[in-house]
Amino acid sequence: MGQRACALRVTTALAAALTVLAGCSSSPRGPADVVYRIGDGQASAGASRPCGSSYTVRAGDTLSAIAQRCGVSFGELASENGLAAPYTISPGQALRVPGPSTYVVQRGQNLYRIALAHGMSVEALAALNGLNAPYTIYPGQELRVRGEARQPVSTPSVARPDREVRVEEAPPRRPASPPPPPPPPAADAPDFSWPLRGEVLSRFGPQEGGGRKDGWTIAARVGAPVQAAAAGEVVYAGNELQGYGNLVLIRHGGNWVTAYAHNSRLLVSVGEQVRSGAQIAEAGATGNAERVQLYFEIRRGVTPVDPADYLR
Repeated sequence: MGQRACALRVTTALAAALTVLAGCSSSPRGPADVVYRIGDGQASAGASRPCGSSYTVRAGDTLSAIAQRCGVSFGELASENGLAAPYTISPGQALRVPGPSTYVVQRGQNLYRIALAHGMSVEALAALNGLNAPYTIYPGQELRVRGEARQPVSTPSVARPDREVRVEEAPPRRPASPPPPPPPPAADAPDFSWPLRGEVLSRFGPQEGGGRKDGWTIAARVGAPVQAAAAGEVVYAGNELQGYGNLVLIRHGGNWVTAYAHNSRLLVSVGEQVRSGAQIAEAGATGNAERVQLYFEIRRGVTPVDPADYLR
C-alpha cells in the first residue's frame, strides 16, 4: 500500500475515533472512548463477521479482544452496547455486534455523495468495499455502508425538455469571483507548538489523485522526541487501533484534541496530565507507516482543522 493511501486510511479512523471521544465525559482513568476506523485499526474491508449480530461474553473476555475476534472496532462495539470506561462486561452477557448496511447505487450518484450522506469519508467507504481510485461505481451496485443514511443521497439534476430546444449563443462569460477566504483560526484555540520538527510529507486538505487528509505527516528519525503540542490530559495511549501503530490522543481545554500516530515507543499513560512541549513518545514507523514519520492532527471536537493555521 502506498504512503498516501495509508495516510488517508489513518485519517478516516481518527475522525470516527474522536466522534465518540467528544461525546463522552472526561474520565481520569481507563482507555478513551475511541472508535477505530483507521487503516489497520479496523477489520479489513472484506473481513467477515464471525460473531454474527451478537456475541455472548465468556470468562476471561475483554471488550478489546471481542472486538478483534468479531472483526469490528473497539469503539463501535462499546457504543453499540452503551458501554463507557472502564468497559465492564460479565460472562453470559449478550453484546450486540455492529455491522455494515447495504446501499444500492442509483443513476447519477458517485462515491463522494454516498459517503457524505452516511457520515463517512470517501476513503473509508472505498476501503470498506475494496475500491481503488478513481472509485468507479455503477447503478445497481451494492455498497457496504456504516449505518443508515443520515441525509438523502443527492444526484445531479438533469433537465429533460419535452419539446425542441433552440440552442442560442451564450453571453460572454464574466470573470469568476475569487473563492471566499478560509475562516480565521478559532480564538479559543490553545497555543499549539510543533510536536516534532521535520519535513511535512503531506498536508491537510485535498490530495493529488482524490481524497482528503485531516492532518499532517511529518518526516522523522527513529527515536526522535515527540512532544505534546499543548498542555492537556492523555485520553488514549496504546496500539489497539491498528494502522496508527502506537498512538497518543491528548484532550486540551475548550474541547480541542491532538493526535500523534506511528510512534516507536509511548512515554505517557491514560489519565496523565502533560505540559506543553513535554515528551510523550518516540517517533517510529509502526502501524501502516512505510517510513519513519509522525502523523499529527488537531481537532476542535470532532472537526479537523489545518495545523498550518495553529502551529507556531
